Amino acid sequence: MSKTSELIWQDQQHQRLFRLIDDIKAAHVDSSVFNRLYDYAEHHFSLEEEYMRQLGYPECDQHTAAHNKFREELMKMQREHHTYNEELCKLLSDFLTEWLTRHIFRIDKKLEQFILSSSVK
Repeated sequence: MSKTSELIWQDQQHQRLFRLIDDIKAAHVDSSVFNRLYDYAEHHFSLEEEYMRQLGYPECDQHTAAHNKFREELMKMQREHHTYNEELCKLLSDFLTEWLTRHIFRIDKKLEQFILSSSVK
């Protein structure tokens, strides 16, 4: 797998996460949307964490800690909110979008730079 294709899977999964977050704004949202988002985020984070370990990424622990923060926040939202209205869904969606965007453009960009400069194939 080339370094470019390695980054493409990551970007495709990020886009899927954003689409799932957008689903939170949909009418008649229920906890199943959060479950789908959590399951997909867990899938993405697990793959990314394994990949970082294989590459010997020096900031793996910090990156994983950021993933764990997202996991915790999402689980907290699920526990605290049992009924959803339009305003709440917008707030939750905005929060998750902002978090994920910051994560991608700060933390994941560092990983991308490491991958591109790495001699590991």
